[in-house]
Amino acid sequence: MYDTLQPELLTASETEKALMERHPTYVVSWDIFKDNQLPYLELRRPFILGLHEEDIWRPTIYHAFSKLLFDKQKLLRSYTQNIDGLDYKLSVPPQSIISCHGSLATIACEGCGAPMETNTFTNLIKTQIKDIYKTDPSAPASSTPIKCPSCSKPLVKPSTVLYGRNLPAEFHENAQSDASAANLLIVAGTSLTVYPAASLPEMAGGILSETTRLVVDRDKAAGYRASIDIKNNPKDIMLEGDCDSVFLDLIEEAGWLEDLTQYKDSLCESSKRLLDGRLLYLEAKGKN
Repeated sequence: MYDTLQPELLTASETEKALMERHPTYVVSWDIFKDNQLPYLELRRPFILGLHEEDIWRPTIYHAFSKLLFDKQKLLRSYTQNIDGLDYKLSVPPQSIISCHGSLATIACEGCGAPMETNTFTNLIKTQIKDIYKTDPSAPASSTPIKCPSCSKPLVKPSTVLYGRNLPAEFHENAQSDASAANLLIVAGTSLTVYPAASLPEMAGGILSETTRLVVDRDKAAGYRASIDIKNNPKDIMLEGDCDSVFLDLIEEAGWLEDLTQYKDSLCESSKRLLDGRLLYLEAKGKN
């Protein structure tokens, strides 16, 4: 996203555009947002609408696995580095999810912290923020700031962490106790190179720990990151493959396929196809 950023399309001063040209991630920094929220909102516009209104972005089988763990009272906490908000779409309660870098799923004022209803915010995005991607003919030709009803400052945005701002306090408040309490830590969809999230396996494990650490990744090297050592630690386990395929296997082995089907219509198309294929295979196998 940032590598292809075109600052000239954004509502920004020449100084801000020059800074974004040199450092594209400046578009999501506190330095610019505190004075001008429009570049951030213009950049995120299709993702905000796609998640909340158009339902373009949908969860995967992995997200459904987390939901099944919650349903069966086996989920202590889900930590995610993703900001896409998909972890919330299957109704796992917010208190069971810690979004390490914030999330597009919730809306709040960066100044006073007051929340805003998602529907209210998406309507304001549609009517007040221009479409730099030229995919929405109904979008306004120019952008106008979205003000917070509580403090009147134009600082309302999805609750993602801007560069230059602190991570959510809930990470530091819960990480150590959660890692110590867990009997199984599952690491999936991450390279384990970005801290502090990458510190969770270190908090949870080691040769003397009672916690099993399961890594799901296409790259076997993931089994040797952040203190994980699948060769020398018998409690470190590696399952190689795509997340959806591996977690579908785990769901089947656990006997939860029927439970998974109740969430099928909420899944993204690729996950639906994978699940349908597995169900057809098992049906055919049962007839033989």
